[in-house]
Amino acid sequence: MSGKQFGGFACLALAAIAATAGAVSLTKGDGPAADDPSGLGVSRAIGAFLVPLLLLIAGLWLFQKPKPGRPA
Repeated sequence: MSGKQFGGFACLALAAIAATAGAVSLTKGDGPAADDPSGLGVSRAIGAFLVPLLLLIAGLWLFQKPKPGRPA
């Protein structure tokens, strides 16, 4: 496993941890509900899962195998 793939695996693990933390923070009941008319609940839900989504994208990009014909 190359260093790039190891970094991708680490990003995927951090994404899983961050997604779990985001789900727990949304189910606690602190803050506005998702159907709040001001829109703050939806913004909170998006913010809770934005970092895990970015980590997932970066992890998948780093974890992919190099294409044939390209230097590693």
